[in-house]
Amino acid sequence: MWCLLLWLCPICLFMFHGASRWRVKPNMQSAAALSDAPRSSTRVRQQPLSLADEQAASALSQLEQRDVAAALRLSLQSSWESDEEGDDAVAEAEEEEEAEEEEEKKEQPDADEQQDGWTAQLHDIDVPLPRLRRLQNRPPSADTTPLQLLQYFLPQQLMEEFAEHTNAAAPQGWRHTSAAELHAFLGVHIYMGIDRLLRTELYWSETFGHARVTSLFSRDRFKQLLSYFRVVPAPVAASPRNPLPHVRALAEKLNASFAARFTPTEHLALDEAMCAWKGRAAIKQYIPSKPHKWGYKIYCLASESYLLHFEVYEGKEEDPSESGATYDTVIRMVQPYQNQQLVLFTDNWFTSPVLLNALQQRGIRLCGSVRSNRRGMPKLSKQAVKALGRGEWIQRQKDDMSLAVWKDQKAVWVLYNHVSPRTAATLERWNEEGEKVSVGCPRAIHDYFYHARSVDVLSQLHYAYPIGRKAMCCWPRLAWWLLDMCILNAFKLWTMAQGRVSQLDFRQQLMRELMEKLPANDRPRKRGGPPRAPGDSVKEHFAEAAGKAGDCVQCSHRPDQRVRSAYVCHTCRAHLCVGECFALYHS
Repeated sequence: MWCLLLWLCPICLFMFHGASRWRVKPNMQSAAALSDAPRSSTRVRQQPLSLADEQAASALSQLEQRDVAAALRLSLQSSWESDEEGDDAVAEAEEEEEAEEEEEKKEQPDADEQQDGWTAQLHDIDVPLPRLRRLQNRPPSADTTPLQLLQYFLPQQLMEEFAEHTNAAAPQGWRHTSAAELHAFLGVHIYMGIDRLLRTELYWSETFGHARVTSLFSRDRFKQLLSYFRVVPAPVAASPRNPLPHVRALAEKLNASFAARFTPTEHLALDEAMCAWKGRAAIKQYIPSKPHKWGYKIYCLASESYLLHFEVYEGKEEDPSESGATYDTVIRMVQPYQNQQLVLFTDNWFTSPVLLNALQQRGIRLCGSVRSNRRGMPKLSKQAVKALGRGEWIQRQKDDMSLAVWKDQKAVWVLYNHVSPRTAATLERWNEEGEKVSVGCPRAIHDYFYHARSVDVLSQLHYAYPIGRKAMCCWPRLAWWLLDMCILNAFKLWTMAQGRVSQLDFRQQLMRELMEKLPANDRPRKRGGPPRAPGDSVKEHFAEAAGKAGDCVQCSHRPDQRVRSAYVCHTCRAHLCVGECFALYHS
C-alpha cells in the first residue's frame, strides 16, 4: 500500500505543476484580448509579462511544489506512525478485555457450579419415613355429644374454678354464680356469635328481643357476668394494659390438653394468627398482610386444622440466640415432636437455610416459602426469574436441601428437604378464560399449597362465628379467643366421628346443650314475687287489693303507656289490671 502511494506522488506533483502553468496562460490571453477591444472602463491596462518575469514565476512555483511535496511526505509519515500506534492500542485493549473476561469467568461459576455448594445438577435424597403414633388418635364414638368433646378441654372442674374466680372478683352482695350458669353463659355467647347484634342490650329490646336469650338471663344479670367474669385469679399489681397475667394460667392448661387429645399427622404447620383488638395494650401488633391487622400476635402450631400448641407474642426478646428470636420460637414450639421425621410447613417469616439444617438435626423435615435474600441462599439473577413462564421453574440443590423457584402469577420461592427435587406434580389453577387447568410444578410446591394453611383455616373458622362482646379491658378479647379455640378443636374431633359436617350445625347443637345446663330455678322470673312453687294451682292466683297502687307489669312495659293498678296477685304479688292483664300474665 505504501509503495503504491510513493509511485503516485510524482504523478500528483506533475499534475500540480501543469495545473499551475495552465492557470497563467489563460490570464495572458484574456489580457491581450481585452487590450484590443475598446473599453470604457477607467482601469489601468496591465502590461505583458517579460521572459525574465515568467522564468522567475516558474522558479517560484517549483519551490512551492517542493515545499508542498515535503509537507505531504511529513504528513504521510506522521499518519503511518499514528496508524501503527492506534493498531497497537487496539490490540492492547483487546488483550485487556479478554483478560477481564477470563477473570470474570473465573469469579462467576458456571450454571452447574454455584457458590457455597449450590448446584443445578439435581440428585435424589433419602427421606426417612415418619414415626406416627396413631393409637391415641382414635376418633370419638358416634354417640359422643359436642358438649362431651368440649369438656375434654373445659372440664367441670375448670368451669368451677372460673366460677370461684368470678365470685372473688365481684363486689359484696351479688348473687354467686356457678359452673352451670357459666355453661349457659358460654352457650349464650355462641348464640350471639351466630346471630350478632351491634349492642348487647338489643337482645332484650322489644324490637330485636331474642326469646332464647331472655329466657336464660335478665339483662342486668348478663351484664354483671360480663363485668366480673374471670378465668384466672385476679393478678396482684398487674399492668392494666398487659393481658397476659389475666390468661397465662389458662393458656398453660389448654396447651397441655390440646396436645394430649390429638396426635398430629405427618404434616405440621406453623404460622401467625391474629386475635383482633384495637384498644390500648402493650403487646398489640400491626401486621398489614393479615385480614385483621391490629391485635395480639399468636404463634400457632397446627396439624390438619387442629391447634396443637400456641404462644402469645410478648414483645421483643431481651437475649435471643445468634440465629434470632424467630428461630428460637420455632425450635421451642416443635420440641415435643422431635425425632419423629414429621414435615413442618412454614411461611417466609420463619424459613431459612439455618432453620432447615437445625430441624434436620432434630429429626424434623422442613418445607416453606423463603425470601431470596436469606443468608445462605443461592444467587439467581433477576432476569432468569423474570424470564420464567407460567408453570416453569428453576431448581438448585445443596446436599439434602433444595430450592424451587416456580412461576404462577408471580414467582414462588420454596426451600425444602422432605422430597427429592426430581419429583414433579400438578396444581389446578385458573387460566385467563376462567377455567381450571393443570399446571406442572415441583412436588414441594404442591405440598406447600395443600399442607401449609392449617392455621389459616383455624382463623377462618374462628372469625366466621366469633364469640365474646366488646369490652374496655384488654384481656377479655384474648380470653374469648382461647375459649373459641377449645370449641374449634372439639369441632375437629366431631368431624372425625361424624364425617363432613358444618361448623354451624356443631355450634347450634353445642349451644343447646350448654343452655340446658342452667337449672330452671336459676332462670329469670316475672317481676313481682318469689319463684312459683311446683304445686301451685290456679285457685291460689287471684286478685286482691293492695295497700298502694303500682305499675301493671303486663301493660306498662311500653315506653308510651303506663297504667297503674291497685290490685296484685295473691301469690305472685305483682300489680296487675283486673281482667285481661291478669289472664295474660298467668297464661
